[in-house]
Amino acid sequence: LPKHFCLNFGSADKPEVFWQLEKSAEGISEACRKLNAPVISGNVSLSNEVNGVPVYPTPTIGMVGLVHDLSQTTTTEFKQAGDVIYVIGEAATEFGGSELQQMTEGKIFGQVPAIDLNVEATRQKQLLSAIQEGLVQSATDLSEGGFAVALCEKAFGTEGLGAGVTVSGSAVTALFSETQSRFLVTVKEEHAQAFEAAVTDAVKIGTVTDSDRIVINGDNGTLIDGSVEEFRTAWKGAIQCLLNSEA
Repeated sequence: LPKHFCLNFGSADKPEVFWQLEKSAEGISEACRKLNAPVISGNVSLSNEVNGVPVYPTPTIGMVGLVHDLSQTTTTEFKQAGDVIYVIGEAATEFGGSELQQMTEGKIFGQVPAIDLNVEATRQKQLLSAIQEGLVQSATDLSEGGFAVALCEKAFGTEGLGAGVTVSGSAVTALFSETQSRFLVTVKEEHAQAFEAAVTDAVKIGTVTDSDRIVINGDNGTLIDGSVEEFRTAWKGAIQCLLNSEA
């Protein structure tokens, strides 16, 4: 799986920017070795600043892989009502650099979510094996916005389907934490037992429904209950809404 990377940073003459560049390169190198994904090319773009303020450090990676069997490709969207929904990996209270922090604080700061590359490699390997065995209907990673956003995105691709799930612990953490190495997966009911045996950190949280609604319950009742169309409109209109607010 060769990859190309681009490192976009502010002026490396500033010690804090040089530190960002150094740590990003070290992190990419460590991940490449652990995940057996070599970098074969790349470029660096520095001095990206606005009125003397550096852009956020933005390492960008493009990866190319080879799919030997197209029947084993797995897409994000829900496939059918009745499928079991699993989350792989637990959420931690980590909000440094997150979408929620940017929204509530107007800036990002603090410690970003930690990553254990051994855990990442193990979960990727187990999930890939489950996909190759035909046990997985859909899969996506939990990234920007956390669990709640990923769950909604899985419903956007298939008309008439929604989800009913239950999460535990802190509602904010469960819904919006961007803890690393986590995945949201759907599995046919008849494959649930085999999937649970194949993926050790998978936890059943609910089912795909034909209600066209997203319902997320917590320890003390319902946290989110709305139509898929309502969430799709908010998701697709985010850029326009932002531009209008800044006009």
